[in-house]
Amino acid sequence: MKVHDPMAEVERALAARVGWNRVDDHLIYACEMLSRLRAGGIAALEPYPTSIGLAEREVCLGEGLGVWAAFRSPEVPPPLPPAIATPVIAAVSPPTPVVLPARGSSRRDIQRARTAASAAAYNARQQNQQLAAQMVWAAAEAARAANAAAAAAREQAMAPRWMPEPEGRITLTNRRIHLTNHYRSSPIPLAALEHIELTQPDRLRIRFTEATTSHYLELATAWAAPAFLLAAHARFPNHPQLISGSWLPHDFEERCHIAGRTCPRIR
Repeated sequence: MKVHDPMAEVERALAARVGWNRVDDHLIYACEMLSRLRAGGIAALEPYPTSIGLAEREVCLGEGLGVWAAFRSPEVPPPLPPAIATPVIAAVSPPTPVVLPARGSSRRDIQRARTAASAAAYNARQQNQQLAAQMVWAAAEAARAANAAAAAAREQAMAPRWMPEPEGRITLTNRRIHLTNHYRSSPIPLAALEHIELTQPDRLRIRFTEATTSHYLELATAWAAPAFLLAAHARFPNHPQLISGSWLPHDFEERCHIAGRTCPRIR
């Protein structure tokens, strides 16, 4: 199969002076693709080799390595568990000992025995109160730590975040963006796309609906720009990035000139 490859026309020695990389290779490919799309539509693009099965009249227009991540943020916050109350620990006061003097004890001996018993009871009460205070403090700290952990877990569960998937292959056709890795094979029809945005030359964000469920994905691949152009041309012809050409870095045409390649006029 003869595949149009504008990347092969770049003078690598000259391109190295401006830090040319594989993303720039795909940007020049995307520019050529958009030029042909505007001139003759999908029929003007040449097919690209692919490892996935194609439906009738479906044409592959690009395929390469990439990673993607799904945005996760629950719509309804989980209920906050009831706070753990600090338990009340009552101090137990030991009973005052009853002094039974021995027969024949003098008054002085009886008084000394009573004084010693009262002092022992007082010391026991003080120790019990200190122990109870320590137990209350420990229980309060445990309750505070448990409540803080529950609140942190709830906050983490509610935090918006990107959940990455293992690296795989991203295939572009005239009908879908197909994601394949060791765990799944996910076709995303262009007709199901509700939003698309090229946030960086190699970062593409899309939102689509599948079985009444909305999904928000970020694709990290050198094929991000070609994927954006194919999808925008088919689904969002009035997309601001597509019309203005702002998807392309502002100095890209100059860098192409230094690299010995004329960039098709796309803006």
